[in-house]
Amino acid sequence: MKTSFSRLWTTVGCFLLASAATAQKNLSDYSIVDDCTFQPVGFNTDVTPLFDKNDLTVFQLPQLQGTEEIILHANSPYVLRGFSVVCADDALQDLKQLVLYASTDGQQWRLVRSVQLSYTGRYAAHVISTNYNGSYNFFKIALKKTGGAAGLRVADIQLFGYPETDDANLANSINGTVKGATKARNANALIDNDPTTLAEIANADRQQIDNFNGERRYNGLINAWFQYDFNEPTAIKGYALGMTTNNDRDSRPCCWELMASNDQQQWVTLDVQHYAPNMFIDSYEQRYTLGANGAHIDYADVADHLLQFCEQQLERNQNNTGIYWICDWAVDASKRNEDWGGYWWAAHAVDNYVDNYRRTGKTERLTKLVKMVSGAKARNGNTLINHFYDDMEWMALAMLRACDLNASIKREYWNQVVTLFNDIIGGWSDVDGGGLHWNKNKTGDGRYKTSCSNGPAMILAARLYQQTGEERYLEWAKRIYEYMYTHNRFPDGVVKDHATLEDHEVTFSYNQGTWVGGLLELYKITGEEHYRTTATELLDLLLFGKWYSPKGIMNERQNYNQDDGGMFKGIFVRYLTQWLLSGHLDSERQYRYTKWLLEQARAAELSAIDKTWYIINPYWTHQYNLENDVHDTSRQQTGMMLMEAIDELRRAGLLRADYSLPNPHIGQPFRYYRLVITETQGSGTIKLGSWKLLGSTSPTAITTPTIKNSSSFDGKSYNLIGISASASTTGIHIHNGIKYVNRQ
Repeated sequence: MKTSFSRLWTTVGCFLLASAATAQKNLSDYSIVDDCTFQPVGFNTDVTPLFDKNDLTVFQLPQLQGTEEIILHANSPYVLRGFSVVCADDALQDLKQLVLYASTDGQQWRLVRSVQLSYTGRYAAHVISTNYNGSYNFFKIALKKTGGAAGLRVADIQLFGYPETDDANLANSINGTVKGATKARNANALIDNDPTTLAEIANADRQQIDNFNGERRYNGLINAWFQYDFNEPTAIKGYALGMTTNNDRDSRPCCWELMASNDQQQWVTLDVQHYAPNMFIDSYEQRYTLGANGAHIDYADVADHLLQFCEQQLERNQNNTGIYWICDWAVDASKRNEDWGGYWWAAHAVDNYVDNYRRTGKTERLTKLVKMVSGAKARNGNTLINHFYDDMEWMALAMLRACDLNASIKREYWNQVVTLFNDIIGGWSDVDGGGLHWNKNKTGDGRYKTSCSNGPAMILAARLYQQTGEERYLEWAKRIYEYMYTHNRFPDGVVKDHATLEDHEVTFSYNQGTWVGGLLELYKITGEEHYRTTATELLDLLLFGKWYSPKGIMNERQNYNQDDGGMFKGIFVRYLTQWLLSGHLDSERQYRYTKWLLEQARAAELSAIDKTWYIINPYWTHQYNLENDVHDTSRQQTGMMLMEAIDELRRAGLLRADYSLPNPHIGQPFRYYRLVITETQGSGTIKLGSWKLLGSTSPTAITTPTIKNSSSFDGKSYNLIGISASASTTGIHIHNGIKYVNRQ
């Protein structure tokens, strides 16, 4: 990392302001239209793209007359609480006026709302609350006005509410009882069929994290749960949560787990939600089908679009044989920084080309990969030897991965990788216990033995050993490991920036990523359990102790997501993914880590990507203001790493063809179901209007989209082992980042 700490602290303040407001996801997992048939009136265009929960399938009319209507027929009566319209790619063809009607028989219609629509950007949702009384089987949408052009383009429409009589709900006062944690109040309100009565957990306990500077901060709710006890073991297919009015919006849960047990000692995870929709709708009900994908996203296609932006907007020629990507891009060309992003950014561009080629097999990706290396070499003084040891490590790791793509690249790059490694180990000194310096000015600004110069070197050395069997590489990997283990970690296992920086708040995600990545390589070589234990204990803390994702979605510590820091999360994602692909995780962690990563990508695709340009905000919960914001190339690369990681999991069979996550416990009967809430939208108090457990007659119908470049699910699944009970007190607690469920 080349940015000084003084610059870090001066930039933090403005980015805190920029990240203060979160955004609504474009699409929600469930909509009343999932249970409807559709009939266009006054035109013959296929309306399916309007209701498929895929904002890239655009409904269009060449000319809107203002007389076009769509009638939706639901299979059972629904109470309507609100609706949303997601705009598409052309402001002049946006739907600007919509009139919504409701009916019990499809003949006599009552006006619900006539709405003038506006949007905050492209592919953004305008959400409307209705609070309309009554329940209806039919809804009619009248399309009235556009943004000025003759034609109409709309990405999606959703209706929000709940069935008047929910025969699918098995959680009632006849089938069992409901209770809650110590601070829970009015738990019976969850099953009383009245969404306006609220169950509450007031001032829920929060996990305390010691920053080792004599201070503690609060992070993540604990001991906050509701539990439904069936009289007999019962299987469910999904569940639903009824939310509050907007007056209590901050008390709505945004992160939770659904757990199940037959003895209240051994629990399994049925679902984890890390970033639930923050909708501006009073008393609506959000439904979740277990194991389903919800909104339909093609992550491979997203990755292709993100790379296409790089090639069309960022790419510049270097001499006749090389290319590079510029540092910063903006809609306003005068704000762009045409200089290259730097040597280590180029190394990760090579890595991204490796990812894309492995997925697509397109030879032009190999051509661009080779040109990127050539461009970096030319801009670095016609050599790959660099002043910064970490820069050379990133390049060597990327080129080593490229060596696996074909024999000609291996012939060209292998000796260069070895040359880089030999130069890198020259950065070692025994001063202060060993370690690799940050750069070659070992008595100046390079005197620090940074984690960013040691973690990647550990991975590189271990991988060279796996390729060659030469003991010197393994000796170096272990030597670096010993130094980092004893010098560059806080007592809780979080990796420091360097040995003498004791500020627990300045701990960057990429250092955690390369550390666990190195531990994985050493575990694969030696089979020694302490490598795996050290890695998983840290990942438990980072992912579920909410160190980097306090609201469920990852954010760099100190909000340091710009410049060099824009690359950090992507590096963490890369090495977390390697653990998921390794087969060396226990089944509980395999499911939970995978779900965490999938939730990051879902949030980013639904909230953070401007789909006009296909650029991704580093805050994966909202989009840029394109009129004012500058986009770092590093951030775009992190987005590609995230989307490619999800598709790699699909290709490995760890996700289904539609990117949904298999869980073998779905459909099994359990007596006890526990909703464990780990964060709210903003308050320390939790409020819920209802909690339903849905059986086989659930009206939720999730369709599977056609996914490009997909392979069929191979049947591989993971048997979740649950969480062992400990101690004798009541409730769930987290210790060292690991969740435990205590005996009742």
